[in-house]
Amino acid sequence: MKKSWKIDPEKCTGCRTCEVVCSIQHHGELNINKSRLKVVKWEEQGLDVPVVCQHCDTPVCQQNCPTGALQRDEETGGIVYRQETCIGCKLCLLVCPLGGINLDSDGNLLKCDLCGGDPQCVKFCIPAAIEYLPAEQVGERQRKKAAAAFLKDASADRK
Repeated sequence: MKKSWKIDPEKCTGCRTCEVVCSIQHHGELNINKSRLKVVKWEEQGLDVPVVCQHCDTPVCQQNCPTGALQRDEETGGIVYRQETCIGCKLCLLVCPLGGINLDSDGNLLKCDLCGGDPQCVKFCIPAAIEYLPAEQVGERQRKKAAAAFLKDASADRK
């Protein structure tokens, strides 16, 4: 069963717990500079948006990697980074249209590996701004919202 991220900026409180959990999970230390996802603050809109690798169906990061350091994991379906194969060119970072690949303060590449198929950031996101769901469930809230707006408009037209 294919899974996908569902990120809801309206639910994100900007607490950065997801970044903390990620850094602890992968590096054994509380250091948000070592997180593989980043919360981007949009002050004008009053939003905090968790940004993480989307493990694209057509991953331009993988297509542009000259050494094959980015490969699809058959088990999770995610695009994983193999540091031992990387030459440090950072092409993947430059071509990712979503900003899903990061560098830590030491210049090391950081990319979500889905925690082996069980993303820890999801487990600790109390407001459920980050979810990892079966693909068919992603967008369900938006579909319901659109349907409700349609019903409201249809009701108004009948009056």
